[in-house]
Amino acid sequence: MMNIDIPMNDASLSSVAYNVRGIYQLKDDNCDPAKFKSLRYPGGAEAYIKELKEKLMQNVNWKTYVINGLFFVKMDITKDGVLSKLEAGPKVANSEAFLNDLKEAAKKVNKTWKPAKCNGNPIDSQAMLKIDFSSMAYDNAFN
Repeated sequence: MMNIDIPMNDASLSSVAYNVRGIYQLKDDNCDPAKFKSLRYPGGAEAYIKELKEKLMQNVNWKTYVINGLFFVKMDITKDGVLSKLEAGPKVANSEAFLNDLKEAAKKVNKTWKPAKCNGNPIDSQAMLKIDFSSMAYDNAFN
């Protein structure tokens, strides 16, 4: 009879794919839409998304998550162009650590924004980042 060692640690892996759908200015009800100008990230939305992807790769341990669905990060940007508050969601079972990692990655994309304007004057505003996540968990214990 032969003894076979069965791996017990790290027997399963998770692979997470994601698609950044975009970053969107949230409507400001206090400003006439004809006099409103959206906030801008230096280099535009593509530059922000590129930097965010780098921060996600550097700061998130993807092997610890099995996550699926559309998630958001809501960002408050001051009239000085500074990120002042982050909120992530939706809150689902066991998502707190992931949402914190998502917020930390967004926080580390740390440049001053060109603030939104109303009537030519800088104003506080909000932007929404939407990201689709898809996990593939598989068992490699017998490979």
